[in-house]
Amino acid sequence: MPSAEPNAGSAPRQLPLIDLSSFLTPASSASSRAAVAQEVHAACAKFGFLYITGLDSVVSRDEMNHALAEARSFFLDTPEREKELLKIKGDGARGWQKLGENVTQYKADHHEGLDLYRPVPNEDSTKLLHGPNQWPSSPPTFRSTMETWIEKMQVIGLALMEATAMGLGMDMEGEEWAELKGLVKESFWVMRCIGYPPLPENAPGVSCGAHKDYGCWTLLHADSTPGALQVFLQSPDGDSEENGARGTWLNADPIEGAFVVNVGEMWDVWTNGLYKATLHRVIHKGSNYRVSIPFFYEPNFDAVIKPLPSALALQAKTSSSAASQAFAPSVVYGEFLAKKVSGNFAES
Repeated sequence: MPSAEPNAGSAPRQLPLIDLSSFLTPASSASSRAAVAQEVHAACAKFGFLYITGLDSVVSRDEMNHALAEARSFFLDTPEREKELLKIKGDGARGWQKLGENVTQYKADHHEGLDLYRPVPNEDSTKLLHGPNQWPSSPPTFRSTMETWIEKMQVIGLALMEATAMGLGMDMEGEEWAELKGLVKESFWVMRCIGYPPLPENAPGVSCGAHKDYGCWTLLHADSTPGALQVFLQSPDGDSEENGARGTWLNADPIEGAFVVNVGEMWDVWTNGLYKATLHRVIHKGSNYRVSIPFFYEPNFDAVIKPLPSALALQAKTSSSAASQAFAPSVVYGEFLAKKVSGNFAES
């Protein structure tokens, strides 16, 4: 039986590393899938962060390297005047942000980025989130590379949904899983390419401020730069404090062939607080130009997110806390996202 409250304790030295291949290959056994589902569930409940491996059947190492190379080329080789043509316009979301334009917790971040979203019918550049994607013309294969990448990330995102549903104890032939799968059938995904120049020496700022992700899953592929991405893991003996909680900032360094995965705030609602989106930040003080490609696998834009019966049943069996007796309020994902995105960028 899955546990609703894995044992808390001192912060680990590394996040869990889970082989997801059994959910990406049809020939895998039911027992292997069940075991992996429990690993994913435990990682989400205890940490909200994990590494996933076993992705080769969907995306090769060469494809991983090529996607990063295309993003790096865009940031470092594309003239500034060409990037300016891609700046975010009236929809407030899709396009390029220059260094310092992205804002986290009301403070400018030290990175530049390019944001792409799921295309929408009846594009409207004056409506929040509903404009057209602004694709770079350089490098010339950027768009085709990233469109292929997006398709592959959606396969992995759905596999994580399936593993998590099984880990929560859902009947995988039943109505609850069918409904949950329907809520991501037209995932309002977000694809970001982010370029991080090193922070100036002795600078007090951060490359990307501490934050939680909004939606469902973040699948992060980054270059080999160590010591940049940090995850805040709560523990009573932690050496830091964030939002009134004690904890430790753990480096989530890249592992070749693996993605860093974290749960977003919609899982807080779906699991009634059993899974919690975890604070993370980037502080890049190395000498290189760091590049990352986070893919956000999200619910449908119009999806109504509310606590899942399986999560509530699991809480009722294993917890007597008051938190498990209260239901998280339902959320319309697109409305939630719009409120978040509207404060993301500094005025030029």
